[in-house]
Amino acid sequence: MVKKLDEDWFMVEKDPNLKLIYTECLRLCGSWLAETCLENPTVIMQNYLEKAVEVAGSQNGDHSDELKSGKMKAFLSLARFSDTQYQRIENYMKSSEFENKQALLMAAKQEVCLLREHKIQANRYTVKVQRELELDERAIHALREDRRRFLCKAVENYIRCLLSGDECDLWIFRLCSLWLENSGVSDVNVMIKREGEKIPSYKFLPLMYQLAARMGTKMMDGLGFHHILNNLIARISLDHPHHTLFIILALANANKDELLTKPEAARQSRLTKNVPKEISPLDMDRMEAASNIINIIKCQRADMVRSVEALCNAYIILANLDASPWKSQRGGVSIPSNQPITKLKDLDDVVVPTLEIKVDPSGKYENLVTVRSFKPEFRLAGGLNLPKIIDCVGSDGRERRQLVKGRDDLRQDAVMQQVFQMCNTLLQQNTETRKRKLTIRRYKVVPLSQRSGVLEWCTGTIPLGEFLINTDRSAHKRYRPKDYTSLFCQTTMMNALKKASEEKYVIFMDICQNFQPVFRYFCMEKFLDPAVWFEKRLAYTRSVATSSIVGYILGLGDRHVQNILLDEQTAELVHIDLGVAFEQGKILPTPETVPFRLTRDVVDGMGITGVEGVFRRCCEKTMAVMRNSQEALLTIVEVLLYDPLFDWTMNPLKALYLQQRPEDEDDTTGSLNSSNQDCNTKASSDTQTFNTVAERVLMRLQEKLKGVEEGTVLSVGGQVNLLIQQAMDPKNLSHLYPGWKAWV
Repeated sequence: MVKKLDEDWFMVEKDPNLKLIYTECLRLCGSWLAETCLENPTVIMQNYLEKAVEVAGSQNGDHSDELKSGKMKAFLSLARFSDTQYQRIENYMKSSEFENKQALLMAAKQEVCLLREHKIQANRYTVKVQRELELDERAIHALREDRRRFLCKAVENYIRCLLSGDECDLWIFRLCSLWLENSGVSDVNVMIKREGEKIPSYKFLPLMYQLAARMGTKMMDGLGFHHILNNLIARISLDHPHHTLFIILALANANKDELLTKPEAARQSRLTKNVPKEISPLDMDRMEAASNIINIIKCQRADMVRSVEALCNAYIILANLDASPWKSQRGGVSIPSNQPITKLKDLDDVVVPTLEIKVDPSGKYENLVTVRSFKPEFRLAGGLNLPKIIDCVGSDGRERRQLVKGRDDLRQDAVMQQVFQMCNTLLQQNTETRKRKLTIRRYKVVPLSQRSGVLEWCTGTIPLGEFLINTDRSAHKRYRPKDYTSLFCQTTMMNALKKASEEKYVIFMDICQNFQPVFRYFCMEKFLDPAVWFEKRLAYTRSVATSSIVGYILGLGDRHVQNILLDEQTAELVHIDLGVAFEQGKILPTPETVPFRLTRDVVDGMGITGVEGVFRRCCEKTMAVMRNSQEALLTIVEVLLYDPLFDWTMNPLKALYLQQRPEDEDDTTGSLNSSNQDCNTKASSDTQTFNTVAERVLMRLQEKLKGVEEGTVLSVGGQVNLLIQQAMDPKNLSHLYPGWKAWV
């Protein structure tokens, strides 16, 4: 077909439809040759993929969707191919084989230098050594040149792909990943400066946290990376201030807690996961860059910036207010009159921070719900740092509940919500998962500084633990009063903590015999109409399936009964407190042994079929989408893992907090209230070790998305089946930390 169209080029040139067919043929042929390695990469690039882009680019009639789509596919194929070649060279250059080659080259160089120093007369041996050295140096130079060429070609075509439409917007993650990895390559910076400025600013919004984390002023190395990045962030912020201003301010206010609340900070001395972080020169540099961007926005939106700054300061001061005098008070507490939050009224330019605002590509944000005032009372949520529950009154007259947290880094939660958003986008694009309404419930998280933030309160939800075990009116006490109490089960398992595996298993099985599941009664109590009951039970089962598979892919841990909320209106699950991710739960003192929470009570809520039928099918559909979106997911997670402010690694203080905290049996606070977030102190390891851990996480993620489990490649059905077995295996459950409450 390609040959035939090549021969009839004059006809092709005149007919847009033939051009489209020719472009697609070249693109497909190039992709197939690349996949089967039947041709040299340079030949594939020049004769097929670049030619496809050239033909697509020569079409002026851009009106039809088919032509636009053809162009986009051609750009994306060339970008993906160039990217693959770049990654191949990059992986080789990181290999031990290449390191050995470099070492031998250095030895040969030294030998040649010694020969020259001692003016040894040229003979067959010296000539041979010099020639080999020249050949090796030429080969390495060619390799580096190929790496640079493929990198530039990938960046160029990702940009062209993003400029030609909205279908491939997720590839913005890969473009930014390549740019941030190669911030020292002047060619890439020049290309981003020249062409990247044409990309609509809204396409960068999903990456705002990661881009903002790399802001700086001084460390430009003469290549202008920070200058280009800061200009890009300023452009995004001016176009979409409601989405970006809080993120930029959180960086500018990194140490605002200490400045605004010094007496409180000094008083705080008990164990928490968060200790004040030393402000490093890099942090100072980032704070300065963030302040500069805020000043740029101030020039155009002075009132908005002043109001947002006042609101952030008020939140931070309230977050750090010592609430211990009201610790035992269950009702409302009057907010002290010296708190700035009580004086904030009619902030007409400031949207309610915990509201999700739909992105408007045009940047014309109208009819937004702004902050009118705050109710004069707060209530305390449970937990070590006593976060405060407040009510924000919007300009629409509605009250929206918020959770204000102090001495806690909320950035990890915010970033994990960002990943959930991307997973929802992938699930929405697939017909099978879209028609089943498979999504993950999210909530808005707004970090305000390194140690405080505000979260959307999940109204109408209760923790699983509250419905099942925590109160005198909980389901287990009402429906199975003669069973063991959960407290007795926990004490028994705690006493067995240091016993042998077999003993633990026997004790756990005895507990299971005397503690039977009752979660089926949730839907029966809440939804009395049979049709509604069936609909809600279906929604619950689908929600468990989706969150289980996505949680497994992202290595989400610490899924105890207070960290999973249940919506009393929709019966869907909401996962909170996402501080243990990327399989860090496996390196806790008591390692987590299950892929997700699928205990007997969770299964009991699915009805008579249990994990068969709806649950298994929805797990398989979700897993299929995740596996088919492997490249997009890997790219997204890679950008997040190397985010310098995203502290996802496990460290001793965080582990101690998670597995030696007192378990509050009477903690009935019904929402985002259980264990707190991440720890600010990174594991005391150098960058090299951190990169190794990140590479290992990415490698394991890649294995999961290829279906590799325990060294075997499995089908989607096989992989899901294995995970369900692992999650329900009593042996695995008996090894979990007792605070996880595996019997519930």
